[in-house]
Amino acid sequence: MFFLGIDIAKHNHVASLIDDNGNSIFKAYSFSNSSNGADSLIDKLKKYSTDDIIIGMEATGHYWLALYSYLLEKDFNIIVINPIQTDAWRHATDIRKRKTDSSDSVLIADFIRFGNFKTSSIADEKYLNLRNMTRFRHSLIEQIGDLKRKIIANLDLVFPEYSSYFSDIFGQTSKEILLNFNTAEDFKNLKTRDFEKVLRNITLKKSATIKLNSLKQMSQSSFGVKFALSSYSIQIKCLIEQIKVIEDQTKLIENEIESIVKDLNTPILQYLA
Repeated sequence: MFFLGIDIAKHNHVASLIDDNGNSIFKAYSFSNSSNGADSLIDKLKKYSTDDIIIGMEATGHYWLALYSYLLEKDFNIIVINPIQTDAWRHATDIRKRKTDSSDSVLIADFIRFGNFKTSSIADEKYLNLRNMTRFRHSLIEQIGDLKRKIIANLDLVFPEYSSYFSDIFGQTSKEILLNFNTAEDFKNLKTRDFEKVLRNITLKKSATIKLNSLKQMSQSSFGVKFALSSYSIQIKCLIEQIKVIEDQTKLIENEIESIVKDLNTPILQYLA
């Protein structure tokens, strides 16, 4: 049996191969973090059966994932180790005296040869997809929050009374209104034909008409800025458009999450709502 230790890095990995007696077969072989680099490692191992090699690598950042996926497809037996364990091993052996980046791969190979370790939890593809999707959904929600705060800041300047009229200024009706009119000056000059433009994309047209009339009346006494209005207005419109796009993306991600969870047959879905 042979043991291949791989020291993971961003641009270049380093590999060392030892046999079951700890004898070095090759040491500190550097290869790039790319398909060509991975191919060169496979070429160096081609004289050995995949059944005769155990590969060990640390779960360092995210740089190990591409190589892990590649080697998995080649049917290698791969062990992913918690870096805390190899660090403890380093301090417990003589290898700490000659610590270099290249010797780390030897340390990892020697570490898996003795087998006194616990592997990191590696999710199968479905769980990895679920983790990635939920993390991405969270980032989208955070982006929406940032955009909303920017809109509120702009609205407070050009029509500070607007927010007080809606329980949620980011509901469908309010967003459609803001896409078309968002400064007090806009509402002061509303005409009947302008109402029709807004109502076209709103489901509750009667309620929206009442709101538009009220906003027009409220705008007459609004105490907001009267200069550089076009710059604030276009920002609000662009930010609303961005929210709509990200909300659509969020729905897409949530549908994917729901599909994965159903396939996994787990009750976790109730916590993702």
